[in-house]
Amino acid sequence: MQHAVWHLHCGWSSRMLCDALLQKQPQLQLFLNDWAYVRYLRARSWDLHKAHKMLTATLQWRLEAKPEQIQWHQVEREAATGKTFVSPYRDKDGRPVVVMRPRNQNTHNEQEQVQFLIYCLENASRVADEHRVGKMTWLIDFVGYSMRNAPAVRTSLSVLHTLQNHYPERLGGAVCYHAPTLFSMTWKAVSPFIDPITKKKITFVEKGSQEATVMSERFDLHHVEACMGGYYSGDLFKLDEYRRRMQVEDAAVAASLRALSIRSSSASSSESDASDGSSGSSLTQYTNGGSLVAA
Repeated sequence: MQHAVWHLHCGWSSRMLCDALLQKQPQLQLFLNDWAYVRYLRARSWDLHKAHKMLTATLQWRLEAKPEQIQWHQVEREAATGKTFVSPYRDKDGRPVVVMRPRNQNTHNEQEQVQFLIYCLENASRVADEHRVGKMTWLIDFVGYSMRNAPAVRTSLSVLHTLQNHYPERLGGAVCYHAPTLFSMTWKAVSPFIDPITKKKITFVEKGSQEATVMSERFDLHHVEACMGGYYSGDLFKLDEYRRRMQVEDAAVAASLRALSIRSSSASSSESDASDGSSGSSLTQYTNGGSLVAA
């Protein structure tokens, strides 16, 4: 398994540190599946020391931010307008699609905006793992973009920092649909901080005869709304339906966290009772049904 290779190369001391942390903080096992090790290695060009340092920083961030504990009721106000949502349909590579519409911006609290985006990233990441694709696609609809709804540069940089440092190798591609000239100001401010590899994943779809071709390369146009050149009539985001989807997902995550906590407690009790104290902890991974099983 991939994590076995990781442990072999990182050395015994690193393995002991990771195992000890997972035993004390079992909720991290929800994140630290086999694919996570590979993503961090790729993000640091297979430099084991840098990848381990990056992963350790993410584990610390997750202990502090607790992204797996964010629930729908905490972000519903941010989500209400459909400014960001995970589409019910995936792209042609099987990746979950995170749709963003700056024109539907409805709040001004930077911390709550970032928390909501993290909630969406967590959801899309789980879908990506369930379908064994590992990555997500962003589809950003810039129609109606203006100074009024444009995010602050500070917020954009905060989001970029979180994405690049704590969700490495999650972005498969970002499609910017009809980005206006006004966006170039934000792009100019943010682009120097974007990793060169990430920058290559960003595609700008301009108005013209080629836009349908560019969009159809990435998406089934029957799953893209008409406002973005697709054939889907109506709105993909319906608040009541989306609320139900997210509440079901929240319940599944909460159940997995409870199961991990119980398993960890049982393992600790067994270790205390066993003369050799050799009970081990297991990593977890998603099944196609969205639940967790021991790896």
